[in-house]
Amino acid sequence: RAMPGLYISLTCLAIYSMSQQVYMPYLIIYIQRFLGITDYVVLLGSVLILSSVISVLMGKVVDKYGKLTCIVPAAVVGILGLVLMYLARAQWFVAVAGIVMLGGGMVVSACCQGLIRDHTPEGKAGLFQGIRILFQVLIPMVTGPFIGVAVIRNTGMTYEDLGTVKQVPTAEIFLAAAVVLVLLFVPVKLLKKREAAKGAN
Repeated sequence: RAMPGLYISLTCLAIYSMSQQVYMPYLIIYIQRFLGITDYVVLLGSVLILSSVISVLMGKVVDKYGKLTCIVPAAVVGILGLVLMYLARAQWFVAVAGIVMLGGGMVVSACCQGLIRDHTPEGKAGLFQGIRILFQVLIPMVTGPFIGVAVIRNTGMTYEDLGTVKQVPTAEIFLAAAVVLVLLFVPVKLLKKREAAKGAN
């Protein structure tokens, strides 16, 4: 009750992490089974490296304009990347979409982490690590994969793995992740209102 800004910031991180968990557990299977790309190491490696470089370079922009200013356009870029992943079939298109998706997402994550740090009471960061893990890991890993499973449950596409028939993840997991990420705008708006109220006082 005494620190609403902290818990709203943690909610931002939970929503972003939940969005990632909708598709992330199924990403390699999706690339292999749905897209038919068997040699995915170079593809994933290049996407991770380039999106990481983008997020590092954007750090200066975030420092200059502020986390609350940058988180919305970063989320829009992340949502665009998820929609592009839904559309992508060719390997080059998947690479471009993946860079946009993860690049935007990493900036969102950095903004969320920064907001949490800003709202954590001075000298008490260690006391809140358990709560942080609750929002960053537990809630997203319980909810995100279940959303992914619900999306791919009735696709009619299956494969056999170690004698077990499993569902093939389809591109709809990225649209579902985009819908979840849109929810981020609600706590961000609440944080902006709080900052505006502080400025007025």
